[in-house]
Amino acid sequence: MTLPAGEWMRSEIAEQPQRWADLVADGHSDLVAAAELIRAEQPELLVFVARGSSDHAAQYGQYLAHNVLRIPGQLATPGTTTVYHSAISYPRSIGIAVSQSGESPDLLETVRSLRAAGVKVVGLTNDSASALASVVDVHVDLRAGVERSVAATKTYTAEVLALNLLLSLAAGEQWSTLERAADEAVLRASSLVADERGGPGMIGSLERSDRAMLIGRGYSMASAKEGALKLMETCRFSASGWSATDATHGPLGQVVAGLPVIGFTTDPASRPSVMSFLDAAAGLGAEVHRVEIANVDSRLAALVEIIPVQATALRTALRKGLNPDLPVGLAKVTRTV
Repeated sequence: MTLPAGEWMRSEIAEQPQRWADLVADGHSDLVAAAELIRAEQPELLVFVARGSSDHAAQYGQYLAHNVLRIPGQLATPGTTTVYHSAISYPRSIGIAVSQSGESPDLLETVRSLRAAGVKVVGLTNDSASALASVVDVHVDLRAGVERSVAATKTYTAEVLALNLLLSLAAGEQWSTLERAADEAVLRASSLVADERGGPGMIGSLERSDRAMLIGRGYSMASAKEGALKLMETCRFSASGWSATDATHGPLGQVVAGLPVIGFTTDPASRPSVMSFLDAAAGLGAEVHRVEIANVDSRLAALVEIIPVQATALRTALRKGLNPDLPVGLAKVTRTV
């Protein structure tokens, strides 16, 4: 039986709260083992290895490394290994490889290069039988279930939650405290996925435009970048995600009357910067929209606030006559080298 367009993406958006609950309930031992490895190594640096949506989750993890573990985090550049064949010497480090499939060749080669340099690696994937799971020191199963839609939804948010739990545990935070915050996020997300309309105002703006700008900062920068990717994948138009401060250094000049500008203001620490940009964009005639979710731990803002944009991408694609489950030119597993 042929399913209606967007049915995979719709059901996978709706699954997210339950999948987060599954990760909290069943992933404790994986997460504790990975956190214990990090604590045992006492790293001076975390090296995140990721691509695509997983790279946006890794950028969220980078902020956690800085704010929770108080150590620097860097994003690996896989081309250093696969294009330039350069071997890097690291200070005392831990690698954290984040991948939904665990099969991208350049990600695997980067992990192998880290291990050859004496760096231990934690892997987060949605497939415990993947190639990545077999080459890391500790594997964390995301427990998101099979994801059929090409546009990642539940696997991305599972990565965000897993990184939050992992790095918080590594910092010595109590599981019971983390579990309560996750449970609150599950409850809030349950109400969001029950409302499948997305952002009605955003959908109207996006239907009238062929591009969009998404703005966040701090933890919510990941939401801006991931939200932009979802719109590009599903709606076949240009979208870009920016930190509010970076956007002020140039992209603000691209704002014209009618441009949809979506700002993420859930995190109170980053909210003033985002609001300042939105005010400037509105002054230039942009159609400004805010995504702000109440009653969510600020460190879990990126987990929950992406849901309205996922739903908006789904609805906008369908109204444009597109199938967001199967975007033109894209595949579920991207095998870059």
